[in-house]
Amino acid sequence: MKLADHVDSIRELIYKAFDKQFGRLGIGAKKTIETDKLPSELHNKRNKLEEIIQSHIGETGTFENAREKALEEFTFTLFNRIAAIKVMEAHQLFPPIITKESIHGDRSFGHKAWLEENPSQRNEELEGLREYIKYAFNNLANDIVLYSGSYPYALLPHPIELDEIINAFNNIQNDTQIEAEIWKNDDILGWLYESYNNAKKQAFKDSDEKTEYDKVSLQSQVYTPKWVVEFLVNNSLGKLYLEMYPNSNIKNRYKIANAPDTKERDIKPLHEIKLIDPACGSGNFLLYAYDLFYELYMDQIDNFNADYEEKDIPKLIIENNICGIDLDDRAIQLATLGLYIKAKQNRRTITNLKFNVISSDFFLPDFEQVKEIFETSNLTSEQQKLVEDIWDDLKYAYKFGSLVKVGEKIQAKVESIYEKVKREGQDLFNTVDIQDYYLFEQTFFKNLETAVQKYASSNSNSFLVDKTSDAITFLKLISQKYDVATANPPYTDSSDFGNDLKEFIDENYKKPYKFNTNLYATFIKRCYELTNENGKIALLHPLTFMYIKTFEDVRKFILDKTHIELLVELGLGGVFANSDVQADVVMYILTKEVKKTDGIYFDLKKYKNHTNKPQIFENIYDNYLDNIWDNHIFKLNQLKLKTIKSYPFIYWVSDDFRKKFASKLVKDLLKNCQGLATAENTKFLRFWWEIQHIYLIESNKKWILYAKGGPFIKWYGNLWTTVNWEDNGYDIKNFTDDKGKQKSRPQNEAVYFKKGITYSARGSKGATFRLLPAGCIFDVAGSSIFPIKEYQNHEYTMAFFNSNLSKYILECLNPTVNKQVGDIDRIPFVLPKINEELKVTELTKINIEIKRYLCKFSVLEIDFEISPIYNIDTGDLKQRLLDYLNYENHLLTQVLINEAIINEEIFKVYELNENDIQMVLDKEGKSVGSLALEINAKEAYLKEQTNNFKLNYIQDYINSLPIEEFDNNFKEQIILQFESIYQGNSNIEEFCIKHQVNPINVWYWFKESRVLPKQRMNDIAMEFLADMLREILMEDDDGIVPVVPNAGEKILYDRVHEKFIEKGFSQAQFSSFDSLLGKEINRYINEDFFKVFSNYIKLFKQLPMTPFIWHLSSGKEKGFEAFIIIYKWSRDNLLRLRSVYIENVERVLTNKKIDLQDNNTAEAQNKKDIISKQLKEIDEFKAKIDELLEEGYNPKLDDGVGKNIAPLQKKKMISYDVLNAGQLKKYLNADW
Repeated sequence: MKLADHVDSIRELIYKAFDKQFGRLGIGAKKTIETDKLPSELHNKRNKLEEIIQSHIGETGTFENAREKALEEFTFTLFNRIAAIKVMEAHQLFPPIITKESIHGDRSFGHKAWLEENPSQRNEELEGLREYIKYAFNNLANDIVLYSGSYPYALLPHPIELDEIINAFNNIQNDTQIEAEIWKNDDILGWLYESYNNAKKQAFKDSDEKTEYDKVSLQSQVYTPKWVVEFLVNNSLGKLYLEMYPNSNIKNRYKIANAPDTKERDIKPLHEIKLIDPACGSGNFLLYAYDLFYELYMDQIDNFNADYEEKDIPKLIIENNICGIDLDDRAIQLATLGLYIKAKQNRRTITNLKFNVISSDFFLPDFEQVKEIFETSNLTSEQQKLVEDIWDDLKYAYKFGSLVKVGEKIQAKVESIYEKVKREGQDLFNTVDIQDYYLFEQTFFKNLETAVQKYASSNSNSFLVDKTSDAITFLKLISQKYDVATANPPYTDSSDFGNDLKEFIDENYKKPYKFNTNLYATFIKRCYELTNENGKIALLHPLTFMYIKTFEDVRKFILDKTHIELLVELGLGGVFANSDVQADVVMYILTKEVKKTDGIYFDLKKYKNHTNKPQIFENIYDNYLDNIWDNHIFKLNQLKLKTIKSYPFIYWVSDDFRKKFASKLVKDLLKNCQGLATAENTKFLRFWWEIQHIYLIESNKKWILYAKGGPFIKWYGNLWTTVNWEDNGYDIKNFTDDKGKQKSRPQNEAVYFKKGITYSARGSKGATFRLLPAGCIFDVAGSSIFPIKEYQNHEYTMAFFNSNLSKYILECLNPTVNKQVGDIDRIPFVLPKINEELKVTELTKINIEIKRYLCKFSVLEIDFEISPIYNIDTGDLKQRLLDYLNYENHLLTQVLINEAIINEEIFKVYELNENDIQMVLDKEGKSVGSLALEINAKEAYLKEQTNNFKLNYIQDYINSLPIEEFDNNFKEQIILQFESIYQGNSNIEEFCIKHQVNPINVWYWFKESRVLPKQRMNDIAMEFLADMLREILMEDDDGIVPVVPNAGEKILYDRVHEKFIEKGFSQAQFSSFDSLLGKEINRYINEDFFKVFSNYIKLFKQLPMTPFIWHLSSGKEKGFEAFIIIYKWSRDNLLRLRSVYIENVERVLTNKKIDLQDNNTAEAQNKKDIISKQLKEIDEFKAKIDELLEEGYNPKLDDGVGKNIAPLQKKKMISYDVLNAGQLKKYLNADW
């Protein structure tokens, strides 16, 4: 059992126990009992609980939500209390309180000792366990307020439930799947905290809700691994210390980069150095900072004769050096517990610690209740308004935590006056203004603290008094400056902000620099504000700020106002080892001063999802510290980052390559833009096969072909969807919300229907570009490029974007999996010479035509004409498939050879030097079409030219490629992999890249091996069958063909058999078709086809399966089964299905049952049972049809498969669910 599973189990135990406890106190989930009806001994607890719930109502809005919040807080508090005791027991800070041992009669040592002093408790339930735990907690309360009986969420469950919870905690260390001595691990409390919220995080993720303050931790909470924490704290706090004490031995004991040899900053007493984590969570950074501060104090004592006593160090660190803020009260509990345990380990007798680690989850009244305190200060009306604004911010600290600004707003006002002085000159009035604001600032904080204290002392609600006192500590923390700010802040994109969060962030962090794009960006700015003049900032978060256009202001701010000391681009995955978070992250240290020295950059991007990333980084970092050259390490003056427009942090390219960005960019020469955003794809989009039968689609003017991005396909393809553009998009343009605001965005209409280049910009394989034929519209996800400005060659433009160089540059500009239009706009576009342009253009045309030509063999494509099984005239069906695959591979190989030539030509256009070319190849790999050839493969390939696509343009290039004799073992290994060449959406290109083999060799070895890959064989056979079923159903009068006999028509299997023969296949070929499908054809039709086909045409993750052939079924007894085709499906045919087909089957089954009624053999009885079940099932199926008709079911082709099939799926009338729960609900409630 994993630790996370233990945590889930314990949390559920505690939650249920307190839920019952609430019920015993008369506050149930659905029913509340008046206090006077409860036993008198429960009244105090009941009143306390009511106070807490009442306080939460103001925050949560309803009694139900407030009760739930209280229940969660009580649950987590007990969880924390017991977990912390387990940790302290493991460190032997006191005798075991929780851990039971057989030597003590299956009690803890503490419980046994307590019973000896309180023998009467032996007769109480579980030997007075509840009273003993209360006693133990009270003893701890002298040092830790969390264990105090007066703590707001102090409550214990019933003894039996409490014992069950304790046992569950004790079971963790006994689990063989859990590491030994887990409770001694410094990270254990953090791991518990992360695991505790797993269920809620998943529920929030599934909800698609926007992120408000109370959901921030669920949206992006992740535990920072220790190796990251150590690097960041060592190189911020540790480096700062060495800048004061360059001769300290600390430089030899800790891995600190660029340790100075001479003093670089004024010495500051160690107890005055402050570090803050403004989003501290369970305190990971603070815990390690404690350890480092401890060593720094010892260094001061031992080597610099500082006036500190070792016994005082824990108290000095906790009360002077370490500060933390978080929205989550529960995380703060863990942080303070962790720090307490650290202090207790260093000094067992330590007591009465005052922690500067605080939750912002406190409550303040409206300004009206305290404004008289400020009115006595002779404030101007402008100052009075400023006070009120700041108070309102502080009041909502429970929503925005450390992002709330107090002193900064006053400072901003003073700065605005200075700006006025600069513009207009100094005069009497603005001089007085400045003096007034300095005086105002001096008295403001004192008055603010007085107001908070007055509110706390005047309140009779003990819960509010306790929580409000936190506001004083919070106010102190956000009003002072720090030497170091370090954090792993929450990652929440602005598009996911709820209304309150968005309004606050926009108001406070959008001007003058835009730090509002993501919550982590906001924390970059906040850390800058919280640090003093030459303080240090050490952060870990996603790397999007380094590249994406919307973070341009963030980059400019960092480059203009700070110095990048160290930056480690960790890349995707492998950082958060105990989490499923797969973020592209970076860690870095900034100093708040501008320096001319180089920054150090570490590039680990290529180690995507590497499980050993900590060790990889350690090796690279050690090389840097030891002055060993390493190709992962780069030194750069950050001013050079400004030479590329919008300042992307492209630190690894040469100066020559960087200069290429000074040439004209894509946005200067080409029209590159997003397309239509319908705001409701289920309403306005259809796959082409949903609209009309393939042969009729061109006559339809309402539905226009629509490029919607899609999978990794170059040159041509992915034209599967259509959009409703009737009356020039009238319905889309008039699609509004309840307030009449337009929801859709029909942007860039001027280029609709024009020939262009559409692309898919999402995905780990990178962006891919292909033809957008004239007459199409394109989507946001299928953004497109139109060579209609200064440069107008479509084919060359497409070739450039599909080149390795373009891919490399785009990865430089945005290495995440989600490329943006703005990223492509920033690519430098060098115009080719005439001869280069002509050569690339011709090769591109061939690639487009080959890809278009191959589309005619797939039933998914609008270009579909014929199955490969028909196309090649040989007797054996498997041989036909082999011949086709050899033919297809020959053509795709030609595309890959063309691409290799194109890549080389693009390098020439850009005039890259050999080093820069190698840099691109190191990242993107050599074109597989340029790799060495086996002589036999080359000769065979050139000899077997196709009629459609000659090799004239590339024959010389192929002949110029190096010849290599390949080892037989190597070839055998390649051939062994041919069976899987098409698995998982793979293809010959990916196979060649994976094995680094020229596609000509692969084509030849594949052909010689005669291996027929099972997956591709099954897919082609299924497509062939789908096309045949479509033809059969379209030829049928009503498009309904029964699968079961006795429905009044030939069953589908018989018709398929006849169609095979009609198409010229022999009986032997028909019989052998089973082997292509992998199953006997009749069984395949009855059991597999609908499911396999539905999943096969699931081409976009967010769009539903849309099969044009449906398998209707009465249920598992198969009383009635039929296939229908959507083009003929109607209300009338549903009636016909019931009145003709089903009635025929029912009549025959009834007669069979009558014929068997006097036959009492076992066989006859079995048949009668089956028939009875089938008749019952048919009755139920008929009833479902009647319900559909009564509900007004009237399918229309234009409504699409989703809407038309949803009512049938809801009533379980189809053999496989094609819609997920969310889609089903949406289509059932569709208003079109």
